[in-house]
Amino acid sequence: MRCFLPVLTTALLAACGGADNASTPAAAGTGTVNASAGGEQAFAMCSACHSRTTGGAQRMGPNLHGVVGRKAGSNPGFAYSPALRDSGIVWDAQTLDAYLAAPAQLVPGTRMLMSVPDAARRKALVEYLSAP
Repeated sequence: MRCFLPVLTTALLAACGGADNASTPAAAGTGTVNASAGGEQAFAMCSACHSRTTGGAQRMGPNLHGVVGRKAGSNPGFAYSPALRDSGIVWDAQTLDAYLAAPAQLVPGTRMLMSVPDAARRKALVEYLSAP
């Protein structure tokens, strides 16, 4: 498992693009999301670990359908970190924005590896996750 974790982390960073990946359409040229591109395009980098469809699969991360208004760490069938499960957070636009900006800062001990430093991308993601 020790050998696997660095390989997995590297693969996730490559798949999810990280903060500086300009190879994705959303980040091409500027590293930011075009406001007209919308949240679906912004969510594309998240879909390596998360689904958002009703009844969608739990992946490396939980299904995010209906996340707004839900208590953190409460989606049945996903093994959350104790830190997130015990955080007491109820997801709203403000907490999602803070978590996406710096997951480990908001919830020390979370297993979420990726942050979204770009405010425009976070805004698009929060709007997308807030939609029914």
